[in-house]
Amino acid sequence: MLHTITTANQSIIDPKLISAQDAVLFWQNGVIIACQNNPILNTVLQNTQHCYVLDNDINARGLKEQIDPRVKIINMQQVVDLTVNYYPQINWE
Repeated sequence: MLHTITTANQSIIDPKLISAQDAVLFWQNGVIIACQNNPILNTVLQNTQHCYVLDNDINARGLKEQIDPRVKIINMQQVVDLTVNYYPQINWE
């Protein structure tokens, strides 16, 4: 399953629903959660190592230096590949 997180509102994200075989994509305002020392991100990374963040969105917000190094920075073509490889998809917004 692919979990797409488009919100910075951490209270609506339930990391217990994310399993080891799932992938998580942080994009739009969700990239804020992919920053270092975020407790929700740490919990998500305990559940799955497949965490990604969209490069255009972190660059637009000036967050490239703050992104946790355990989260892989990807481009839009790689996002398309994620949607092909992980099905179904849940959006946290």
